[in-house]
Amino acid sequence: MDVIRRLFPQESAATIHYRPRSYVFHQGTPVDAVHLVMKGTFVLERIDEDGRMAMFGTQPVGALLGWQDLLDGRVHRSSCQSICSSDLIAIPTERFETVLRESEELLLRLMQQAAAQTNFYEEHIFRLSTLDVPERLYRTLWTIAGSPEMEDEVIEVETPLMKRDIAALVGTSPESVSRGLRQLSKLKIAEFTERNTFRLLPNKKIDFK
Repeated sequence: MDVIRRLFPQESAATIHYRPRSYVFHQGTPVDAVHLVMKGTFVLERIDEDGRMAMFGTQPVGALLGWQDLLDGRVHRSSCQSICSSDLIAIPTERFETVLRESEELLLRLMQQAAAQTNFYEEHIFRLSTLDVPERLYRTLWTIAGSPEMEDEVIEVETPLMKRDIAALVGTSPESVSRGLRQLSKLKIAEFTERNTFRLLPNKKIDFK
């Protein structure tokens, strides 16, 4: 984040506020700016030709949004939604491209983010291909918690994500998420304590079958 703010001081002087459940950009629209996440939670989501929607994980503070689409066709392949009250910095595309041509530091920052995203998406595809819904759900909850899996302490997390959001992250339906949550509770490894709040319980030996 410090690199971006140093390279774009004028743009960094003003943040744009987004209300919960508002969109920064939409799938299929031209890329007119690259955005830096300053505060809050954003998700990328994509809808296929049959109307099915998938989410690609939460975008953390410091993430740059939209630059891949800018460099690959200049059209947004996904939509970006603010899940809670959030702030972004907007960098116009022409300004971003000018600095990118001149700054090795910015290029390195983009390469690092691309590598991290590639690893995340590879792991996500692996989970979708090999794990049943309860186990995918369990690992997704750990990701939302921002903690390594199998911590020794109980982790309690409040999240702005609703059940349908979690279903989109897991790659299933809200109904399947409900069944998965019941199974995780039965296994005594995770439970929802109240609306949008869940508790992860340490358990080294888990049999999801």
